[in-house]
Amino acid sequence: MKLPWRAGKPLSTKDWKAYRKRVLLDCRDCGIERQDYFTLARFPLLIEPEEWQTLAILSEKLTTEALAAERELVLRRDLHEELGMPAEITKALQGCARQNYSSDTARVMRFDFHFTPEGWRITEVNADVMGGFIEGGIFTELMASYYPYFSAPPNPATAYAKAILRAAGKNARIVFVRNTLLARYRGIKCLAREVHRQGMRATVRLPGQIMWRSHFAEFAGQVARGKPDLLIRFYNADWLPRLHHHSQWAPWFSEGGTPVSNPASCMVIQSKRWPLVWNELRAPMSTWRALLPETRCPSELAPESLPEWVIKPVWGRAGAAVAIAGVTGESVYKKILRRAKRERTGWVAQRRFESLAVPTEQGPRHICLGVFTIDGRAAGAYGRMAPKPLVDGYAEEIALLIHRRDAGKSHAVGC
Repeated sequence: MKLPWRAGKPLSTKDWKAYRKRVLLDCRDCGIERQDYFTLARFPLLIEPEEWQTLAILSEKLTTEALAAERELVLRRDLHEELGMPAEITKALQGCARQNYSSDTARVMRFDFHFTPEGWRITEVNADVMGGFIEGGIFTELMASYYPYFSAPPNPATAYAKAILRAAGKNARIVFVRNTLLARYRGIKCLAREVHRQGMRATVRLPGQIMWRSHFAEFAGQVARGKPDLLIRFYNADWLPRLHHHSQWAPWFSEGGTPVSNPASCMVIQSKRWPLVWNELRAPMSTWRALLPETRCPSELAPESLPEWVIKPVWGRAGAAVAIAGVTGESVYKKILRRAKRERTGWVAQRRFESLAVPTEQGPRHICLGVFTIDGRAAGAYGRMAPKPLVDGYAEEIALLIHRRDAGKSHAVGC
């Protein structure tokens, strides 16, 4: 079967050194360090414009359907247990029923695409907190400068900053709320730089430094305090209840005075169990049904059928704790199966598909391409690759470049 993409020719030693130097110089205010180079592929992934357009259209349709489903699910408390939602968050979401629920403030999602013998498939939507803004942005744009017949997709960091500008306006105070466990947060710094370039002010705070008074957020700190015009949450929504009670975590799910991107209520579609309740919704899910593999509760599976399924934690990220027979180590695989059996609503089973590897000079590589949508429009991509079908946190990052329509077909395989 013909693959929709191919590996480009690796950069020469001279160009590779020049590229790395440019990354360090251009991203010096984004927290980039020299060891970050080891996560970057020396060659890009090349794709034809028609194929990119297909991915863009699919991602936009997925976004429309996901938002429609989310608007229903935040109000369907009867379905929250099946989603694996913690009881305290279900309680916090009651505020959405009392207010005019809105989910369209600078809304960003990322859909993880894989190519199979049956065509495109997705494994999930990243609707809560996601990375890839700097890798799909400046890293990719710099790579494109070495391949004259190819161009970079839209820069997701720039597109996000423009969406924030539309929502908050010039000179707005944008507060990024970061993960307390991150020693480095280059993605936030990258976005903060883009926010400054769009004429707004950026501040980074911890979750406990955000307080809510009369439906509006306030931020505190050693240097400055005040009221944000818009909050951007880079702290996972399912972690919010772990904060100290004085941090007032519940308003993230229900208070509507201060705009939030992304809203914590996105948990209802971040849950990998949400396909289990599609039949209960009015929202049409035709694109999702066509692209997402069959999803089941692990407790429903016969033991002999387990090799046909991928077992995932409901709130898992970056491929952590994913069990795939023959790919995951046997002891870890058995441990995950035992946990999934004990914690029924904490796990989900997704029917296994065959990922088609791309030939590269490093050997065959499996690709996971995360396509961003911002305010419903496709806005760039974050590529990762691995020698095994499980593309997890150890995967290598790879730039996606699109063959230019004005370039001759003879140049379609790179330069």
